[in-house]
Amino acid sequence: MLAGTALMGLAAAGPARAVIILDSTWAAQGGAVGAEGEGFGAAKALAMEPQFCAIMSFYDGEQIGGSGTWIGNDADGTAYVLTAAHNFGTGNDPDNWTYYTRAGTEFSGKAVHIHPNYDANSDDTPGYDLAIVELNGPVEDCDTPPLLYGGKDELGKVATMVGFGSRGIGSVGQDDKYYKSEDAAAARNIIDVVEDPAPDGKGGNQLLVDFDSEDGANNVFDNSDPMPVDEYEGVLGSGDSGGSLWIETDEGWAIAGVNDWGDDAVYGSTGGFGRVSPQYEWIKSIFDAKFTGE
Repeated sequence: MLAGTALMGLAAAGPARAVIILDSTWAAQGGAVGAEGEGFGAAKALAMEPQFCAIMSFYDGEQIGGSGTWIGNDADGTAYVLTAAHNFGTGNDPDNWTYYTRAGTEFSGKAVHIHPNYDANSDDTPGYDLAIVELNGPVEDCDTPPLLYGGKDELGKVATMVGFGSRGIGSVGQDDKYYKSEDAAAARNIIDVVEDPAPDGKGGNQLLVDFDSEDGANNVFDNSDPMPVDEYEGVLGSGDSGGSLWIETDEGWAIAGVNDWGDDAVYGSTGGFGRVSPQYEWIKSIFDAKFTGE
């Protein structure tokens, strides 16, 4: 565990930039000059695996601008979606977005619950960039809601991050020419840093990853592996804000983090996720989601 004080400057980078993948994977999947959007088949197929059926996209009337994950329905037929607070600016208006399941079912929002420690006007609370949205009906596209991670062993775990944002490759970063569809995409990474919540609620509560290049020359965090986790190495970004970070546990796949921020979206860039496990009480105060270990 790291206190994270020296890393807090990273969190001021702002919302992450895109689903960025390895150049080598992009090329192997058919990406090339003049065919930039053709290299993301593996990333899209990963996002379509059945364990990630709860992912959702947020549409503002012109484009997809945010992501989230359905975490269950209540007895009255209201669905609850875990996402990032900054998707709602400095307010809590659910009408900012129209909400779509991965299968395409459309919803409107009824209410938004912003984490009480999150301050939209401060760079000190990125780990609390969390919100839960109530939708105007039940989500029925998945058999069961996903688990939320309730443990303390995220460090060093292989994690899969999923969202509906724009795209790019590690040598270039985000560019519209890579974004030829609005399908979800996914990448993998290693959780390199785990921050406990700060006692005053003004820092910590983050899971951090970095984007390692094929040659291992862009490692950011000391004592972490400089090489890509596998061919799916990458980071999330613009339009992926609120997307989920998943780890595989003895009880099944579970959501460990919520995508909050990132920096340059090229090799050596970093990304931060609000850590779910310490927020058990806050989440349970809004909706009785199922955590691992219960």
